[in-house]
Amino acid sequence: MRAKYLVIFAPCFTKKIYKEMQTKGDNANKKDLNRESILKTAREIFSKYGFKKTTLDDIANAVRKGKSSLYYYFDSKEDLFQAVILKEVEILAHELEIVINRNTDPVDKLRDYILTKLTTFRNLANFYHAIENDVTAIGFIDDIKQKYEQDEIRMIKRILIEGVRKNEFEIYDFNLAAIGITMAIKGLEMPLTAGVYGAVNLESSVDIILKIICYGIMKR
Repeated sequence: MRAKYLVIFAPCFTKKIYKEMQTKGDNANKKDLNRESILKTAREIFSKYGFKKTTLDDIANAVRKGKSSLYYYFDSKEDLFQAVILKEVEILAHELEIVINRNTDPVDKLRDYILTKLTTFRNLANFYHAIENDVTAIGFIDDIKQKYEQDEIRMIKRILIEGVRKNEFEIYDFNLAAIGITMAIKGLEMPLTAGVYGAVNLESSVDIILKIICYGIMKR
């Protein structure tokens, strides 16, 4: 009799567990969507007013939620700002990984990598311009960029190794070459975003940069 009761009870118990798991999953998805919505709106507000002038009330009003709702996802304005920057960096890292994994010629892959990196930075020009005078904000960005710097060096190194294997590059120190190219790209971010070069065709600029990287400046 006990065994029969367990057989009848088991499906009901399993169904109950399934519903609970489904509810938890739906709640998690809703939480993720709310967080993404807050991040998107926060980026727009930070771009418009800068880090210092932006308040959590501004962001809460824009997403039509109480400020307490923001504290559910983020500990402070600084925490929210860091999350916004981190989101941008993650998107860029994803785009760069796509470039790295393409089945293309190493030279073309290096070109696509540089173009993707600089295009993304140019697209974020308004955001960086809005916070360029905010020392605290710049500190956050620099900290996060330093964390991802090693990942960028690693990706460039992968392209260089592939190029040597395909007999297209001649490199004696992969680490040094990868660091040098990564720093060169980093140094070009602002010049190709603002000033006289901010409006030039980025693809043409990347072609010039790539020619220097691959062939140097010596007359041949």
